[in-house]
Amino acid sequence: MSGGSEPPDMYHVLLAIDGNNERLERQLDTLESLPGREEIRVTVLYVHEELDVPGGPATIIESINRELDELQGVPDVVYDAVDALDELGIETETATQVGKPAERILDAADELDVDVILIAGRNRSPAGKAIFGSVTQGVILDSGHPVLVAS
Repeated sequence: MSGGSEPPDMYHVLLAIDGNNERLERQLDTLESLPGREEIRVTVLYVHEELDVPGGPATIIESINRELDELQGVPDVVYDAVDALDELGIETETATQVGKPAERILDAADELDVDVILIAGRNRSPAGKAIFGSVTQGVILDSGHPVLVAS
């Protein structure tokens, strides 16, 4: 037995957000309802859509997309999420990426070895509730991690 006490394992949530405040609110409500909030840490991920440049070499396109990410900066919704999580007393870090959102979310989940991905589907008509937005559907279908969809 060691003399010091080790901190308990934190439950790592990847909070994949877009620019929609209503979906963010649903995600935050879902996160707030999880048990053991004091043992949760969250990585807030925002994915900038990549710029599609036809016919250009991959390295040039990659460079343009990195520069685009730097120019676009971090959207206000990321700061809103961090502020709300801070008020809840949840340890938070942020990440931004450029690319196809579903792919970047899945890559980040793997790289960070998260316990769960928290996303929000788009609002649909009653008949369309079984169908999620394309990003949500892509993450659900291709993830090797549990996915929690805020409703």
